[in-house]
Amino acid sequence: MDNMENSGRVSVKKKSSTFLLVLGWIAAVASLVRYPFIFGVFGVIMGIIATKNESRAGLPLIMASMALMAIGLIFNAVIFNYLTHFLGF
Repeated sequence: MDNMENSGRVSVKKKSSTFLLVLGWIAAVASLVRYPFIFGVFGVIMGIIATKNESRAGLPLIMASMALMAIGLIFNAVIFNYLTHFLGF
């Protein structure tokens, strides 16, 4: 009986860390287009929280968020103008 309770806790942590990873990757990609400092930091925080929930996928998210945030800080205006022109806004 004790084993069943423990396995339930592991699945809840796995689901929450997957949700955090998805949010983090969306924020990392969004940091290329708009507000790179806000979305990049959000991606890093989601990666740290996912890593603390024993998910090994949090470390690549942290590195990618920092890299995409740096690219977004440098090329934010160029990427945004290209996307608005390409999408027709």
